[in-house]
Amino acid sequence: MRLVTYSRMGVPSIGVELESGILDIPDAASHFGRKYHVRGHSFPATMMDLLQWVSGIDVVRQIVARYLKTPEGERLMTHPLKSVTLDAPLSRPGKIVALGKNYLDHVVETGSDIPEHPVVFAKFPSSVIGPDDPIPMPEVSSKLDWEVELGVVIGKTCRNVSEKKALDYVAGYTIINDISARDLQMGDGQWVRGKSLDGFCPMGPCIVTQDELGAASKLKMHTKVNGVIKQASSTSEMIFKVPNVVSYLSKSFTLEPGDVIATGTPSGVGFVRDPPEFLKAGDKVELYIEKIGYLRNKIVK
Repeated sequence: MRLVTYSRMGVPSIGVELESGILDIPDAASHFGRKYHVRGHSFPATMMDLLQWVSGIDVVRQIVARYLKTPEGERLMTHPLKSVTLDAPLSRPGKIVALGKNYLDHVVETGSDIPEHPVVFAKFPSSVIGPDDPIPMPEVSSKLDWEVELGVVIGKTCRNVSEKKALDYVAGYTIINDISARDLQMGDGQWVRGKSLDGFCPMGPCIVTQDELGAASKLKMHTKVNGVIKQASSTSEMIFKVPNVVSYLSKSFTLEPGDVIATGTPSGVGFVRDPPEFLKAGDKVELYIEKIGYLRNKIVK
């Protein structure tokens, strides 16, 4: 399934992207009866609330199955994609745990040693923006760089899990642009500020559920800036794969529903180019990950 957070005529909701358009899940739950409500209350209206409901995604599957079994003439109306605005799937994740140096081709291009363990840092949830939202040029930096990354969305409380069971705790996958202010990242001596400025975590366009992508281990990915390919790789280049990453992190701190893991970027980033390249106002950035889709944003003053 492709789960989305969207707005229509200024009203936010959550839905499932079908061939015919967006099926509003709270509306469908009400249409099909109170058995799909939570303890007698209305169906969750935000992605965070849905993920925090242990049975949430399973119930969405039931609702979609029932919708598809309904004769076409009796189905609820879906909303064409052109009539809605896709928002970040999670506007405020509980936490964003990010990885550095997790793609072999990126390690090679930066001249770094292959890490023995995942290199972990954090991005502030306040940096999240959605598809097509503008990325503001900050006053404190002029060296903005692009990083296409596979985002892992946690769906169950996860503590001390094994690699074998790690995928059971993954709700699904999205795309993240780990925008980086390289001057701040290098100058501060640690990465949090340079990775967490406002607008530095574009996310979307949806969450593709884990049952469709498994460990997401062989997905093609690219970054274009103003239509020019800058990164072109595959998640097969990951040094630490999704099950290993989830297990490793869960042994240090609890991962909770609605947390997001940014799993690192492949080669082709701007700061290692000769000469270095950085984003400027007016640039259009397009990220793509196979089977998930496109995430597009523009740099603005």
